[in-house]
Amino acid sequence: MTKTQIDGGDYLNILRKELIPALGCTEPIAVAGMAYLYDESFEVIGNTPVNTLANVSGIICDGAKSSCAAKIASAVDAAILGLNMARQGNVFLPGDGIVKKTPEETVKSVCRLARDGMRETNNEILRIMIEKSAADAVETVLVTA
Repeated sequence: MTKTQIDGGDYLNILRKELIPALGCTEPIAVAGMAYLYDESFEVIGNTPVNTLANVSGIICDGAKSSCAAKIASAVDAAILGLNMARQGNVFLPGDGIVKKTPEETVKSVCRLARDGMRETNNEILRIMIEKSAADAVETVLVTA
């Protein structure tokens, strides 16, 4: 496949069909778009999200607005690292953790991880947040009494 055959809609369709809001999934696609704008090879464009997702697919969104921007910045930084790695011919290989045979399969795997695999993690995050809220409420009552 040549660059003139690239259909950016492929990645967008994967994201629309399979992605729930999950940190670290959209940034690699955006940086792959940057690679395209920089006129990088098809190989570099495809390897950018692979490198990025192999690196930061474990970042979780825990509802803490104060740290959200830092997590997004980490994902963007990792995406730029993934682009630079791809430019130098370095790429994670199929079988390295969640990396699959193609960039599209890798993105789908991370989307599946975010959609299906994070359900119980999300429940546990909510339990932790509720515990903290309850402890804060008790502390407030004790301080004001």
